[in-house]
Amino acid sequence: MSGTPKYDVLVAGGGVAGLFLAYLTARAGFTVAVVEMKSEEKVGEKVCGDAVGEHHFREVGLEPPRLGVDAVGVFEGVRVYSPSKRYSITARGRGYALDRRAFGRRLLKMAADAGAELLASHVVVKPIVEGEWVRGLRVRGSEGLRDLYSRVVVDATGAAAAVRTKLPSQWWVAYKAPLEDFNAAYRVVAEVEEEQDPRYALIYLDVDIAPGGYWWWFPKGRHVVNVGLGVKAGTGENPRERFEKRLTPFLERAGAKILHAGGGLVPTRRPSPCMVWNGLVAVGDAAYTANPLHGGGIGPALLSSYHAAAYIASALEEGEASMEALWPYQAAYMNSYGAKQAALDAARIYLQALSNDDLEFIIERGIVSDEELTVMGYEGEIAGSVLSKALTALKFLRRPSLLSDLRSLRSYARRARDLHARFPESPSGFPQWFREVEGLFIEVKARFWGRR
Repeated sequence: MSGTPKYDVLVAGGGVAGLFLAYLTARAGFTVAVVEMKSEEKVGEKVCGDAVGEHHFREVGLEPPRLGVDAVGVFEGVRVYSPSKRYSITARGRGYALDRRAFGRRLLKMAADAGAELLASHVVVKPIVEGEWVRGLRVRGSEGLRDLYSRVVVDATGAAAAVRTKLPSQWWVAYKAPLEDFNAAYRVVAEVEEEQDPRYALIYLDVDIAPGGYWWWFPKGRHVVNVGLGVKAGTGENPRERFEKRLTPFLERAGAKILHAGGGLVPTRRPSPCMVWNGLVAVGDAAYTANPLHGGGIGPALLSSYHAAAYIASALEEGEASMEALWPYQAAYMNSYGAKQAALDAARIYLQALSNDDLEFIIERGIVSDEELTVMGYEGEIAGSVLSKALTALKFLRRPSLLSDLRSLRSYARRARDLHARFPESPSGFPQWFREVEGLFIEVKARFWGRR
């Protein structure tokens, strides 16, 4: 190595995933630094939906948000509306409307109190590569360019994956997802005169407003809302223009005063196929961990960092962070969330092929019940009763293709889940596994998108 490691762990990105991992590894006794492009006072700010399920906090042993501290509301569930808004289904489960900045500041304080160093206002230029290893990061700050060396680098740079995607293209970890697997989103946080029901996060399916995605209305207490939409990326659709044309009238009727606005890309797909290399780990959106159906990324970001930190610690304690030593992190993540995520990716592809008439029919006829939507959200499982009800509903209607599609979807989702639950135990099994996964999703897209 040309440079002596200054840190055990060098984290690129000071978002949820990066700060939580920094806290866990610093608490375990390692020297940790977080490289963040924002200034110190802006750490914690992030454009997102600000909603997260409570179960994620239990799974990683993190104290849930508190009202008045880092949460502004508590949800009882998520309600999904048909295009006409006349019909809905509800996924039950306790969740939080976050004060996103306060939650980020809480994670920053935890990391700093554990001993992690924050290098704010520093931009990651590129990873430092020596042979088959990642040895550190070249960064730019007020003092100019400098090289920082570490025993392991963590890519927590969000959907851009600004570290791993700059690695040699033949390395598995450098995989770049196609743009069609992302949603382009735009949202505002607004104060409204119209009193809100803070119990439910509201999702609206309407391909005329949000093609390939959905639009949302998330109350943040009685008089503040997070409102936005996501559209399938790569189609030429501009989410901000769609927002201003289609959603601004709803806000105007509610007497809205815009407090904050912004947008970005969200990876709405299965996890990145490979999340480690020699000296490198990817977490959060940089590893494509967001939920494919609703784009929620905070919970799975925490989960990925929780598992990654454990295997980083064991690798460093035993010697070095080789790909072989870090490899089990991926199976741990797949078993806790990634396998479900892969099943939901098949569902996402199917939903993106539906018309408003299809969506209206499925919700109006109760093809998916509240309980089934809840199970699907938690486990990625499409129940057999969905097909039974579809058959009954379709018996006297000319929609034979819908039942065929649902049968195919159920099979694809199970295959995707099972493949990811059987993530290879060692790198030697990865090429074959990767071919199977890619082949499956080529088939899924051809089945549902090919006829359009």
